[in-house]
Amino acid sequence: MYDQERHGTVKAEVRLKAKTKVDDTYDVAFGLKFKSTSAEPTESEVDPMDPKHVKDGHAAEKNKVKLDEASIGRSFGPVYVRLGVQSATIGEGLWLGKSSLNIGSLRYTMTPNDNVFLGYGRDSQDYLAESEKTQSRLLKFFQYEHAFGKDALAGFYLGAQQPERYVGVYGETPLVGKLSIMGEYVRNNNTTKPSMKDGNNEKNGYGYKAIGSHSDTAGYLLSLRYGQAKKKGDLLTLLNYFNVDQNLFMDDGYTAYDDYITQDGLKGFGLVLDYMTSDHTKLSLERYWAHTKPVAGNVSFDGKPSTESPYYTTYVKFTSKF
Repeated sequence: MYDQERHGTVKAEVRLKAKTKVDDTYDVAFGLKFKSTSAEPTESEVDPMDPKHVKDGHAAEKNKVKLDEASIGRSFGPVYVRLGVQSATIGEGLWLGKSSLNIGSLRYTMTPNDNVFLGYGRDSQDYLAESEKTQSRLLKFFQYEHAFGKDALAGFYLGAQQPERYVGVYGETPLVGKLSIMGEYVRNNNTTKPSMKDGNNEKNGYGYKAIGSHSDTAGYLLSLRYGQAKKKGDLLTLLNYFNVDQNLFMDDGYTAYDDYITQDGLKGFGLVLDYMTSDHTKLSLERYWAHTKPVAGNVSFDGKPSTESPYYTTYVKFTSKF
């Protein structure tokens, strides 16, 4: 990844997953994620989270191992129940598309075209990965989805990720030939925005980097898609448009688009080209022309009003699944 300041980051990620059926009704799943991130040296700067601390300009490297999944599932006719650490994607993933959720989930297939998805538990324990004390939050959601045909669907959901409360709608449909469209809208009705610093002016990891505004926040995603990326030689082209308010998420690590969206919000276009170099490998080129989207009234820890900043970033990704 290269950003607008020509700073580069290289990330390597491996996920190992296993799933087996115990009998006709039970299954067990297990998964681990290994990630290594290396970033080029940058200029020294004041840490916005702690104005008394100056970040050095040395190259950064992080290596992490995380439990992606450890769960057991059981079918009760049209109802499927899963307990334990697992993945969940709500809608198109604008609010929630995350692994390592410690929840119980239930999916009820009402008809061949209608299903309900429920979840209750705690979000990922890596919320405070840099500290010994972790602060996971209560997570719950309800989603209803209806399929109009093979590639057309629509749905809505209600969700909460303490203290945030979400309501969203989404859908996707073919337009003509290989052209299709997908979209999602989500609103956060939480107006209480706690600071990420406690009464002793110490970072506690629970809260927002910019506070002051007590308004609802919202965001939406529209995506035009042409082609597909399923077998060797396939080419998929996507044109994405994001319009996401600052502080739509307390923790931006739970959206499926966390490579692009942060607490600062995002507004602009992205072009994605996916080419299948084989049946199991994919080469992707992504380019974003966007900027952050501050909310009036928000100020940072040093008291400065939140301002718009550019986001012109290029990604090159190589993915292999086998």
